[in-house]
Amino acid sequence: MSDPDKKTSDKQSFSQQFTIVRKIVSRAYLIAAVILLLLYLSTCVRQVKVQETGVLLRFGKVVRPHIDPGICIKLPWPIDELVTVRTRSVETIQAGFGADPRQVDEFEQTYGPIDQLAHGTLTIPYIITGDKNILHLRVLVNYMIRDPVMYLFEVDDPSRLLGLMVQNVILKSVSSKTVDELLVSGRIELRDLVNRELTNLLKKNDLGLDILSVEIRNVRPPRTTIHAFNDVVNAREESREIVHQAEAYARRVIPEARAEAQKAVTDSEAYRNRVIETARGETGRFELLLAEYEKYPEVTRERLRQDVLSEVYPDLTKFILGRTADGHYPAKLRFLSSDDISDNDD
Repeated sequence: MSDPDKKTSDKQSFSQQFTIVRKIVSRAYLIAAVILLLLYLSTCVRQVKVQETGVLLRFGKVVRPHIDPGICIKLPWPIDELVTVRTRSVETIQAGFGADPRQVDEFEQTYGPIDQLAHGTLTIPYIITGDKNILHLRVLVNYMIRDPVMYLFEVDDPSRLLGLMVQNVILKSVSSKTVDELLVSGRIELRDLVNRELTNLLKKNDLGLDILSVEIRNVRPPRTTIHAFNDVVNAREESREIVHQAEAYARRVIPEARAEAQKAVTDSEAYRNRVIETARGETGRFELLLAEYEKYPEVTRERLRQDVLSEVYPDLTKFILGRTADGHYPAKLRFLSSDDISDNDD
């Protein structure tokens, strides 16, 4: 074969191979374009999960503020954008002044006891109570997102702002409580107060959130003063126990004293009534005798004398003594009572 024929054959072979490669590349481009188109069109379909609520934006403007869980059909990106928010789950935020005891233990395992470090006790924030004592206190707030649009677009980082609100409410609430109330008996009142104040604050500054519950955690004094606090708490508990014992004794003794006082009053009233009635009877008897005496004085006088003698004589023994042996003394009549006779016998 001559050189011209060989060159012509090579050109034809190269042309055929180039055509095949061009077809393969064209098909690859077509397949890639189809895949890209399918991927682009897949942005038209989004799923909103069970615990979520969707908000549909079109060119950045809210067109559907509330989309329930399920499949959502929308225009492709960048025309439409679907933003989801967890509105059916409980979210939790911690705030306050102090560290978790487990974190403190981990810190001390690495660096040693905090109270032995330079400025160690200042590394954990604390709060000042109403009676000028210091405490570590943490608050756990459970909340749910009520309004997704308000939560997403009206406030920048609402969770952080909620934490600052909780801090503010804690400062305001704890400043009205004493350390004894916070450590012993006032935690429930503090919880209710923080919940109420935080709810009122959210009504004035709507973040699209609803407060579900507030829990008071880790209320404790600093470690350097915890022994002194424990001694004070124990002393107060002992004083309360003594007061309770005294109140129980008072509840037992006071009714008995009142009963005795009432009995004395009742007896005195009965005695008074008896004396008055006796006096009235004697007065009536005397008035009757007086009337009789005024009518018949001699007869009445004799009768009174006989009555007195009849009352006196039964208790007397009569002795009639004659003259003495020489007969110079007259006879004398002497009346002796039975008591006088007994004395003479002795």
